[in-house]
Amino acid sequence: MSRRSAPFVLLLACVLALTSCTVPRPRDDRPASTVPIDRAGVEQVLSRYDQVREAAAKLLDPKPLSTVESGAVLAIDTGSFDVAQRLSRGVGSDGTSDQVERLAVPRFTAYPLWFVVEVRDRAAKVNRVQVFERGSAVDPWFLVASPETVLSTRLPDLRERDGAALTVDPRSATGMSMSPQQAADRYAAALEDPSTAAARTIENDDFRAQMRTAARRNAALDGVRFGQTWKAEKVTHALRTADGGALVFATLERVDSYRVRDGIQVTWPDDSPQKALLESGVSSSGRLRYLHQVLVEIPGGSGRPRVIGQYGGVVEAEGP
Repeated sequence: MSRRSAPFVLLLACVLALTSCTVPRPRDDRPASTVPIDRAGVEQVLSRYDQVREAAAKLLDPKPLSTVESGAVLAIDTGSFDVAQRLSRGVGSDGTSDQVERLAVPRFTAYPLWFVVEVRDRAAKVNRVQVFERGSAVDPWFLVASPETVLSTRLPDLRERDGAALTVDPRSATGMSMSPQQAADRYAAALEDPSTAAARTIENDDFRAQMRTAARRNAALDGVRFGQTWKAEKVTHALRTADGGALVFATLERVDSYRVRDGIQVTWPDDSPQKALLESGVSSSGRLRYLHQVLVEIPGGSGRPRVIGQYGGVVEAEGP
């Protein structure tokens, strides 16, 4: 009896030993240190985005965009849809004319993952330099930045290692005159007040000139006290360029405020976003909030940062 029971006891002990090695552990949600998506996967992400964007444009409803966009780009597009609805005009969609010009995919060991793709829209005569981001293993890819450049703009060459684009810590100024975050902060300071010391460290590019011209025009209105503030949001996406500099995606918040003297009313052209959101104009005080996604090139060495692309619009309005 005792001889027959021994094997059973031994077998049971082995089973217990095996099961003790397979106790469930918390799931490790970190991705492997590898490029997170290939070109075929990128084409699928772009195709899905185009389909949702086209459906939203046909409905003139931004709600579907929340399944493929997030953050500032969703706020800007939601504002543009609101304006389009009020002005009874259509919203352009990213049709099949888009052509992938360049793809940059960094290597990651932790979420979020992201990649940069430059797509050419010959119909709209712009290039969109887009950042898609994935926050976890169960999340889809969301468009989080989409600054536009003119077709003739050539992006700086990027530095790669083993076929993967290299990222830049937004707080690091290694190899450059300033860090990506400093560049965004100083650019915002330069836009708010071109006489500051920070303004002299930033290139006086076309975007700066355009924004200052518009601000001067508003400030010249009789009987109106006009104010404008700029602030840079936290930078999270930056790529190392071949010359040791950086290609930076930054979001700038702009707030235009109007205080109007009694008996005066500020109005805008009938087809303008401002008129759509503040139909009766401003008769006492008003406020318009904008978001601008800018593409900043920081040259390697001591060169000054400059904006080479932007995408923005009104996201909030208060009046009258």
